Amino acid sequence: MTADGAGRDFTDWNEQMVRRYDIERYYRDSHPVVRWIERRRLDLLQRCARAAPRDRVLEIGCGAGHVLARFDGRDRTGVDLSPAMLDRARARLGAGVRLLRGSAEALPLRTASFDVVLCTEVLEHVPHPDRAIAELMRVAAPGARVVVSIPNEHNIDRAKRIVRSVPGLRRLLKTLADEGNEWHLHRFDAAYLARMTAGTAAVAEMHGVPAALLPLRYVAVLRPPANH
Repeated sequence: MTADGAGRDFTDWNEQMVRRYDIERYYRDSHPVVRWIERRRLDLLQRCARAAPRDRVLEIGCGAGHVLARFDGRDRTGVDLSPAMLDRARARLGAGVRLLRGSAEALPLRTASFDVVLCTEVLEHVPHPDRAIAELMRVAAPGARVVVSIPNEHNIDRAKRIVRSVPGLRRLLKTLADEGNEWHLHRFDAAYLARMTAGTAAVAEMHGVPAALLPLRYVAVLRPPANH
């Protein structure tokens, strides 16, 4: 892959991953436990965003539109690198949502132009997460809520090992046991997020999903660093 997050090699590889890991199948066919965890994540994202009716909402890495669908009635914009994902998002969200093709590391958007900025389960997939976070903060208006979610790779891998080691659990939780992470270019956890935000953003809130004592994923609220 090229070093540039929007480079042709990376774009082609990303499109291959989109086809290999069908997001629609994940939402439709995953085990009920996996879908429950995902609902918990989406509910928490929505609460942390606190989107008011007139807020301008942006999702970076909008995928097939599952997150933006939760912000119906707002002024919504989605950006994704994948043409296939954008086609799915258009089908799900309709013509009233602006959908743009672009890299998370170089957004085709004006500075300080959104009241809510979302980037969920995306940072682990981009070549330079620190550049993507800088772009999130750039397009956020003063006082905006910037909300990201990331996998907690250590706990996810530990959960997979446990599931795989118990035959009954493996049959019950096949999606979790077999879920690959070849699409992940970075092993995120809370400490890695802190390193990627250093100098660009501060982590104002950090919430574990599905629970604080069992964080398989994190939802975090970012704000400008104290010196800005």
